Amino acid sequence: MVAFAKECRRFARGVLGSDAYDKYLHHHRVTGCDHEPLSERDFWRAKYRDQDHNPGSRCC
Repeated sequence: MVAFAKECRRFARGVLGSDAYDKYLHHHRVTGCDHEPLSERDFWRAKYRDQDHNPGSRCC
């Protein structure tokens, strides 16, 4: 039952996009970037700033 709850949480985070920072950290580790990763706060600020400047195909 615990495994099912964890999988539901993982799925929901993926759908809502709240796992973006975790994906960013994983990508940062895998690619071997020279600089330190952004803090979670700075990551979300940059992400929302980019979304405001490049809205793409959002509905709003």
